[in-house]
Amino acid sequence: MHSYASDSIDRRLAPWGIAICAIGAAYLYSILSRAYQFSMPWWFETPSIMLVYGLLHWIYDSWLWKLKVSGFGLSQIPKCTGTWYGAVRSSHDGNTTIEGMLVVHQTWSRIAVEFQSESSASYSRMTSLNVTPGASQGLIYEYTNDPRADAKETMHAHRGFAFLRLSADGSWLEGDYYTGRDRTNFGTMRLRLTSKKRLDLEEAKKEYARLERDAA
Repeated sequence: MHSYASDSIDRRLAPWGIAICAIGAAYLYSILSRAYQFSMPWWFETPSIMLVYGLLHWIYDSWLWKLKVSGFGLSQIPKCTGTWYGAVRSSHDGNTTIEGMLVVHQTWSRIAVEFQSESSASYSRMTSLNVTPGASQGLIYEYTNDPRADAKETMHAHRGFAFLRLSADGSWLEGDYYTGRDRTNFGTMRLRLTSKKRLDLEEAKKEYARLERDAA
């Protein structure tokens, strides 16, 4: 996983909030230790502000940012973690359509985006996940793509960009992609969330088919 950019307000405010909580926790410990006259064993370091900050940051980064309290989310950043499956339409060979799977691994500060099809696999290198309405809103990432060993000889390793918007109900990712030198293709992607967990390609395909049947 790698870090990713976001224009969400909590990217600026959360570190300050965590710092305030860390200072408060360390201060509370000092008050309680004096009031009840206890101290940590010699082999256990007395909780410092930096230690508490690091622990609270890890907890927030891993879990707390996903939570909602009375309908209010602790973070503006969309939760894209899971397996997405759907259709990719490409300008290659005069417009072709293939099916593929997008897997997103995400914490508050780090992310990894993988795309797999029967012929190739790609992995994100740089990513942004913006929330402000406008041209830059959504999941935007640069990727490198490597064809599988049994892919067509015309398929080469390449780099590209994808620009995906998350639907209001959080069940679809849809947008465009562009590839770089050598491939110079472009197309669209429409992917449905099939599981909050990672699935393999066949499992994702079956779950996607089931969801489509249920929606019909």
